[in-house]
Amino acid sequence: MTLRPRTQRGYILFEAVVAMALLSIGVVGIQRAMQQAIVTRGQARDYTQARFLLEGVMSWVELQPHLYPGKNSGRFKGDRSRFAWEWDITKIDLPEPEIPPDVPPEQRRRFQLRARYLAKIKVTVSWTRRGGKYQESLETLWSPEKLFIPEEEQPL
Repeated sequence: MTLRPRTQRGYILFEAVVAMALLSIGVVGIQRAMQQAIVTRGQARDYTQARFLLEGVMSWVELQPHLYPGKNSGRFKGDRSRFAWEWDITKIDLPEPEIPPDVPPEQRRRFQLRARYLAKIKVTVSWTRRGGKYQESLETLWSPEKLFIPEEEQPL
């Protein structure tokens, strides 16, 4: 009696279809992960570029001899035309500190304010990417000597 090897017919096609389905699912998953990585890299690049642009605009504003309260805005040129800038300079009044009653008169001078207000500078850079709107802001305070206040608004 001779034994003949058993052949399994029909399973090869089924195994190939299952293998192709698993491979397709894996390829689609890898493609989506790569697509998300590219989008995330682009967003990170935009935030980095926006931060440099913010610091550049803030530096330009701070280098001005006098700051004038108000707003100004514009758009960057060239390859940065997706980015827009805006700055807002405001006067912030400082409240008078309450001096405790038990402080001796000779030490009361330490509690008195040297300035009654400060200049607040807020710079915002905004841009669009793939239909989404993004923005990054930077704020700082400056001494009152730098802020130009018209004479009718100055405290006596």
